Amino acid sequence: MGILNEFQIQQAIKLLQAQEVIILPTDTIYGLSATVSLENEQKINALKASVPDKPLIVLVSNLNQAAEFIDLDSNVMQHLNTLEPTTVISKKLNGERTWAVRLIKRADLVQIINVVGPIFSTSVNRSGQKYLTTEAELSNFLKPDHCFFIGELKNQPSKILNLLDNSKKR
Repeated sequence: MGILNEFQIQQAIKLLQAQEVIILPTDTIYGLSATVSLENEQKINALKASVPDKPLIVLVSNLNQAAEFIDLDSNVMQHLNTLEPTTVISKKLNGERTWAVRLIKRADLVQIINVVGPIFSTSVNRSGQKYLTTEAELSNFLKPDHCFFIGELKNQPSKILNLLDNSKKR
């Protein structure tokens, strides 16, 4: 699996800090990413032609960041720390909102998230369609200078574990 070079990492950081939506490689597939905010969630959902408030996965680089979104007990930490990319759906004890959180393993994304903070990530596609994998598809979806391509990623999306109802899916 390829990795972003230092120039690409710095470019991604600048774009994310400017509240831009970009395409980044993840542990699994390419993701539409932006820093976590209501405005960016709506921008991403508009690009995907989804409902404006559809929940997105939040990528974090450490458990302290995860604790900003969901309560961490031993069960949650065990699932976040697995080798298989796993997204955990849960919420804060007194929180209104449910969050889907994944602890990222890629060193390049860890470096980016350590600077900009947690980021949204969701598959690059129109809602209900297959996710995109080729450089041409990704560059056509978003401005080419906002697409950080490192080669085709043909992995499965992360396993999603809903701890609110104890269900699993891909």
